[in-house]
Amino acid sequence: MNKNYILYSLLLFFFFQDINAFAQNLLKSIPTEEARFITTDELGNVYLVREDNALIRYNNNGDSTGNFRSIQNGELKSIDASNPLRILLYYSNASKILLLDRMLSVKNELDLKKLQIFNAPVVAMSTDGKIWVYDYVNARLKKFDDQLNITNTGNDMRQESQTVPNPAVLIERDSKVYMADPQNGIYTFDRFAGYINTLEIKNVYGLQIFGTQLVYPEADSLISYDLQTLARKAIQLPGDKKFLQARMERNRLYFLFETRLEIYEIGNEEGEK
Repeated sequence: MNKNYILYSLLLFFFFQDINAFAQNLLKSIPTEEARFITTDELGNVYLVREDNALIRYNNNGDSTGNFRSIQNGELKSIDASNPLRILLYYSNASKILLLDRMLSVKNELDLKKLQIFNAPVVAMSTDGKIWVYDYVNARLKKFDDQLNITNTGNDMRQESQTVPNPAVLIERDSKVYMADPQNGIYTFDRFAGYINTLEIKNVYGLQIFGTQLVYPEADSLISYDLQTLARKAIQLPGDKKFLQARMERNRLYFLFETRLEIYEIGNEEGEK
């Protein structure tokens, strides 16, 4: 875990401890047309996907720094930018994954159909450079490499949890994998795809993890759930409550609305940011 990540985790902790001690200043409002979703990376870059499946990247000040579009793979369902040097784009209808470099150029294309995996609901990057996928038909979490060699396969979740997961989010952090199913909760796994338990946290469609804290939007708030203390804290978000998505990175808050993307700077009231 790097120094910047530790410092940000501390900032996040105090942010949720006393929201009144922090100022939230609007840095930039970017007009958007037909935006579908956003994601962010640890550098503060934000990736916006439009209805035409075009990807636009902005830096943490809201300046455009690149764009990408694939016209032959259909709908771009999700992006994993946890490693900004190796960005994963997932096209679920085509069961295709594109891996982009920091210049948003294609470095590799992977066809999940060659693994007999079709229209998987979620995929995610692993910190070891491999890729996680949830095989819905077989109800198993799997990991594979760039040559489509499966390196890890979990047990059948229908037997492990007596449920049939239909996840909306998949993410790996600190040697654990979290798979959020809005109906059943958040399933957790070890780095070998072994099932650990299910957290009774439902209706999660967007999830971030900082240290021991799970962060996810709920109504007009951001919720922080501490995995160690089990404490749950909420902060009411600034501005218009009718946002489509909300995310945090370093000292930034990002909100996607139907017609704009807003970037806020987080800092304490004494001016430290």
